[in-house]
Amino acid sequence: MTKIQSELPIFYETAHAELASALEMLAACKVTNSPKQALGYFMHAKDEYNHARYFFKMLSIRGRRSSIETARDFRFTPPSLITKGYISNKGFLVEKMMLKDFIAFVYTNELLAKSSFEKILNLVGRSTEEGKKISSIMTDELRHHGMAKKYFLKHYPALQPYQLMIYRLRETLNNRGRKIYDANLKFLDRLLTPLYRILAFVAGTLARKVNLSEFKREGKNLMEISSNSIL
Repeated sequence: MTKIQSELPIFYETAHAELASALEMLAACKVTNSPKQALGYFMHAKDEYNHARYFFKMLSIRGRRSSIETARDFRFTPPSLITKGYISNKGFLVEKMMLKDFIAFVYTNELLAKSSFEKILNLVGRSTEEGKKISSIMTDELRHHGMAKKYFLKHYPALQPYQLMIYRLRETLNNRGRKIYDANLKFLDRLLTPLYRILAFVAGTLARKVNLSEFKREGKNLMEISSNSIL
C-alpha cells in the first residue's frame, strides 16, 4: 500500500467527523437560550468547519495524484454524513441528549480527536506545512476540550472522575462501532456490485430479444399476433 492510499481513508473519515462536529455545534447554537453559550457554540462550529475544509483540501490533493477509480471512492457527498453515522437521521445530539450528556460528549470527543490527530501528525510529518496545520488544529481541539471541561466541572461538580471515564469509554466504543459499520458497507458493496452488474446484463440481453415491431397492433387481429411479441 502506498503512502497516499493509507492517507486517503484517514483524511476522508476525519473530514467527515470535523464537518459533523461543526453541524452539531451550529444546532446547539440555535437551541440554547444563553447568548454567551450561543457564541461559544458558534466559535466552536467555526473552528470545526475550518478543520473540515483543510482536511478536504488535503484529500483533494491526494485525490488528484490517484487513479480516477480511487479518487471516486473518496469523493465527498453530504448524505455520507448520515450513511456513515456521523450525523443521525433522527436529529442532532443536542436535540436528543440532556445538556449534561451533550457537554460530556464534547469533552470526551475532543480528547479522542486529539489522539487521532497525533497519528495523522506522525503520518504527514511534524515539520511539514501540513504537520504545522495539524498541530494548530490539535491546539483548537484541546481548547475545546478545556472549555467543555470547565463548564462541566462548574455546573456538575458532584460528577465523579470515573463517570467521565465511562463517557469516554462509551464514545470510544461508538467510534469503533462506526468504523465496523462502514467496513461492512464497503464489504457488501464489493460483494453485491458484481451481482447487480450480472442482473443488469441479463436484463439487457432479454430486452434485446423483445420484438418491438409486434407492439404495433393497429389494424391487426390480436389472435394472430406471434408469441414473440412478448419475448
